[in-house]
Amino acid sequence: MNIKPGFTSLFNGKDLTGWVGDANYWKVEDGAIVGRSVERLDHNDFLWTEKEYSNFIMYCEVRLRGFNSGIQFRSVVDANGRMAGYQADIGNGCWGSLYEERLRGVLVPYKPQIVDMILRPNDWNEYQICAMADYSILILNNVVTAEINDPEGAKKGIFGLQLHGGPPQEVSFRNLCIKELNL
Repeated sequence: MNIKPGFTSLFNGKDLTGWVGDANYWKVEDGAIVGRSVERLDHNDFLWTEKEYSNFIMYCEVRLRGFNSGIQFRSVVDANGRMAGYQADIGNGCWGSLYEERLRGVLVPYKPQIVDMILRPNDWNEYQICAMADYSILILNNVVTAEINDPEGAKKGIFGLQLHGGPPQEVSFRNLCIKELNL
């Protein structure tokens, strides 16, 4: 694992301690959290943290072999494992955009003129999510792709990793870490 200096790991690299989700879809392989569907999935599936966070900088690396995924933050989960809240989008036509799952939808749209130049398809991409009070910013491969000042948005919640419903696919996350900010 390669954790950034001054950050705390969100994942031990060995098992899913501290995370909750369906073991039929989520595994640990080669030091990464892997979400995989081998048949058509009729719903979005999530793996989520046990702990809530409010103000932070979160970093991870993600590799998508499929069409869509996302990183939920400041989110909630219901009894059926469905999440609602902010999502740093991952996928065809949405990388780097800010979406609000099951709530307001697209908050900051996909910017192909930026993302197409920096994206490494089918390879590892760096993703950072910064959330401070009403302000959130998404950084993909060291380039800002979305920012919003959103007084209506959630101020705390859990993180979640999404395996999107639809055809079989695979998404992997590694080096997940966080720096909590005291504001």
